[in-house]
Amino acid sequence: MFGALSLPIITDPFFYGVAIPAVLLLGISKSGFGAGFGSLAVPIMALAVSVPQAAAVLMPVLPLAPLGVWIGVRVARRIKEVLFYRVLYGGMFLTGFKLLWDGLA
Repeated sequence: MFGALSLPIITDPFFYGVAIPAVLLLGISKSGFGAGFGSLAVPIMALAVSVPQAAAVLMPVLPLAPLGVWIGVRVARRIKEVLFYRVLYGGMFLTGFKLLWDGLA
C-alpha cells in the first residue's frame, strides 16, 4: 500500500566520529556533571552536517541519554573537574576554529 521507505544512511565515518561524542556529552550533561555542556552537542555535530540536520538527528537520540547519565555519574566520581573542563574547553576551541575555518574558506 505505501511502498518501501528508502531512508538515506549516513556512511561518513567523520559524522560518527563527532556524533557519538556529542550524544555522550548530551547525556553526561543530563547527569548534572558538566551542566550546560549538552548545549554543545548540536554545534559539535554541525562540524559534520548542517545545523538543522544535526538537531534532527539528536532529537530521537535523546532516549539514549540514560547511557550518558550512567557514564557521567561514573566520570564524576573518578575524574578531577579541572581536567574535565580543560578537555571540554579544548573541544570548544577546536570547534570554533573549525567553524571559523569553514567560514573563511
